[in-house]
Amino acid sequence: MGTSHRHTPTVKGEPNWGKASAAVSALAGPIAELNGLEQNPPPSKTSKQIAKREKVLGQRISRNYHSAVRHLVEAAGGRAKVSSGSSLALGRAGVVGIGGFASALQEIVSKGLLGWLRERGETLEGKTCGDVVNVIRAYAETEIAGLDNTAANEALECVIDQLEKKLGDDVENVESVMSALVSGEELKDLIDLFFGMYIFCHLAQDFEEKLEFEKGSDAMRDTMAVIKDQILDDVKRCRYGRDVRKIDWSKAAGDEFIKVEFDRILYILQGDED
Repeated sequence: MGTSHRHTPTVKGEPNWGKASAAVSALAGPIAELNGLEQNPPPSKTSKQIAKREKVLGQRISRNYHSAVRHLVEAAGGRAKVSSGSSLALGRAGVVGIGGFASALQEIVSKGLLGWLRERGETLEGKTCGDVVNVIRAYAETEIAGLDNTAANEALECVIDQLEKKLGDDVENVESVMSALVSGEELKDLIDLFFGMYIFCHLAQDFEEKLEFEKGSDAMRDTMAVIKDQILDDVKRCRYGRDVRKIDWSKAAGDEFIKVEFDRILYILQGDED
């Protein structure tokens, strides 16, 4: 994702930082072995033996991935501090960024697209759906200094991509699409996607470079791809029915929901059951 940067982390020297890094590095070996078994099954092994080994490797990968997330969160001050947005290392930009996105959609529904654009010195004349999305992006992107801001804005791009797909090419459909998002469960799904990608972006920018140095470019790419897939799979698999249809995302209730939902996502990604 291009998120690796040379930097000194806010939490450098914190014991859990090293543990998170070690857990990411420990993923490379079992991932390489698993890829080898899938691509070139050893003729000396039976299918049952291969399946058994694949299960062991899958469990090891899952354990180390959860450990990496858990130690990353602990290094940033713990789950409560991170999910509340009070940690400078991880959490604040995420809560602010997705809060701005949800608030923008709520305001467009309540004020109308034209009214919302006018408040920002914009007009609807000549605008495409892409232009409208760019205004939403500018509204939601955070300007909090540091790598937390980078992770939040990169995660926001993933959510923006999904929004663009839903909007299509007809700008007249913007208000109806926004209304359906805000009044249904899809906005919650986008929030969950955001937080999953936000955590992945932190892991990538914090440990990609070190992993590449230790294991090589191919191992780094394979490892980060597996981490991303594991995160997104956990986020999708562990969704459950919280009624969000009547939440006003532009007010305190929206902010509170986002923080509670972030805490739930962190709980899942750390390896705890939903």
